[in-house]
Amino acid sequence: MRALALLLFAVLGAGCLTAWEVGGPWSCNDGTCPDGYVCDDGLCCQPGSNGGPACPTLPGENGCPFGTTPARYFRDNDGDGAGDPMVFRDFCKKPVKERWVLDAGDCNDGDVGIGPNAPERCNAIDDDCNGVIDNDLGMLTDWKRDVDGDGFGDDSPMNSLFACAQPAGFVALGGDCQPNNAQVFPGAKEKCNGVDDNCNNQLDDPPFDDVENPGLDGGARFDCDTQRPGVCQSGGLQCVFSATSSMFEKVCVARAAASTDICGNGLDDDCSGGVDDAPGCGGPRNFLTEPGVTQGSFLIPMPGTLPTTCLKGSGTARGMAWLSPVWIGSDAELHVWWAEAPAGQFWDLSTTGNVYFPIRTVVVNQATEGTWATEANPQPPFSFPNAVVALCGPGGTLRYAPGAATRITGGTLSLRIDVPLAGSANWSRSGNTSLLSNVTRVELWMSPRRPDAGIVTFSNFFLVDAGTPGFR
Repeated sequence: MRALALLLFAVLGAGCLTAWEVGGPWSCNDGTCPDGYVCDDGLCCQPGSNGGPACPTLPGENGCPFGTTPARYFRDNDGDGAGDPMVFRDFCKKPVKERWVLDAGDCNDGDVGIGPNAPERCNAIDDDCNGVIDNDLGMLTDWKRDVDGDGFGDDSPMNSLFACAQPAGFVALGGDCQPNNAQVFPGAKEKCNGVDDNCNNQLDDPPFDDVENPGLDGGARFDCDTQRPGVCQSGGLQCVFSATSSMFEKVCVARAAASTDICGNGLDDDCSGGVDDAPGCGGPRNFLTEPGVTQGSFLIPMPGTLPTTCLKGSGTARGMAWLSPVWIGSDAELHVWWAEAPAGQFWDLSTTGNVYFPIRTVVVNQATEGTWATEANPQPPFSFPNAVVALCGPGGTLRYAPGAATRITGGTLSLRIDVPLAGSANWSRSGNTSLLSNVTRVELWMSPRRPDAGIVTFSNFFLVDAGTPGFR
């Protein structure tokens, strides 16, 4: 119907180039026009038309219908007298209904308070559109762009902005070493992850937020299973440097270190997979090969009576040759061989049966086999007979001296010294019996003699093929 009316009106008004009223029948207030027509300044028209309603502002093929020269206008949405330089059209005259202006200097056509004629304000905005934010407002702050929203900005010049007020997306604090990672910023909790989380130029430095911090009171626990036996199974996650990867890694560290088994506590203290193991419980089976056990020998002048305390470290000792398993000595003095537990460890022998020394003695400076001094024939006087075993520890000494049945007779060179630690009729026990649960050293005392009281040079061989020297 509207198209028919327009057609009729065009026929009646052919040749008349008069402007139409904005509110008249040619109004395009709703933005629509018939096919072949355009909306110009609120009117439906045909640019350059000679037969239809002429457009009041748009030039046609033959220029402007009213003899004017087209000019470029810019959209002024906010009505501040300056237009958006990116939105423009050429008009024969200034539109009446829509806001178009010749000034293209508006840098924000959506805010009437921003334009080339607006005063600059302290708001981090270029109010006067001169390309400078907060100009002529005194001292400005160097704001840093905070892309990840962690409260710290990027220090690079391209992400700095000088302004009187805080701009949106900017913060006063810089130093963000990873501007696109909200978990990384100055003062952040460090994690064991190969990243400088707190931006202090150090990777994985304590205190940590995701693993335990040994030595710091009140730190969080991160329990884990070390997959090791005994008391070593329970652990905590710690940040440990790996020589393989040259990086810090999360490692499950045992809360308790392996130690010598404590007999009778029902725990696998040495993390071996068994309870009450040797050497902590029962001592080493072989003094000569047990890891950490040390051995040695020395001699001291023959005392007038049987000593009651361990001899290592007492008196003026002279060295002897100890070439495992050979023990070489000479002279008619008291010869001592010893085996000692590793530093800080002890042997609990409360459940052990015997201490055993298989020895062969060879006298090298006489044609016939030598003999040992006997109680009936001491050489020199006051020497004690045969071999004596002493157990040593913080609690003192526990001494075992041979009885008549276990004494070595003349000419006996291969010895099987098998001492019951509980004592027996053949081995008299004296000293601190509670020491058995805390022994740190065992000593073997011997005093070889020749029948003619001459000087003896001999070699003692521990017979490793006859049931190694040790506790059993």
